Amino acid sequence: LHEMKRIDDGEIAMNELAGFFGELFGIRLDARSFYDAYTDIKRRKGESRTYFLDKLRERLNLRMQRDDEKERERRR
Repeated sequence: LHEMKRIDDGEIAMNELAGFFGELFGIRLDARSFYDAYTDIKRRKGESRTYFLDKLRERLNLRMQRDDEKERERRR
């Protein structure tokens, strides 16, 4: 979200973003946790560094395909 400038046109500081998501999910998050997670992702050497996001995208696309199919079935 930060990289895509989706919150405050990308002007929000990471520590503010961490605080926002921490409050949203009822957990303590700080900028250090964000940076540590990013560093961990960067260190991955497998097929995909972003396997969670890849799986999320895949599942969302499958759901939309199923919904499209249901809509086609209803129209028949």
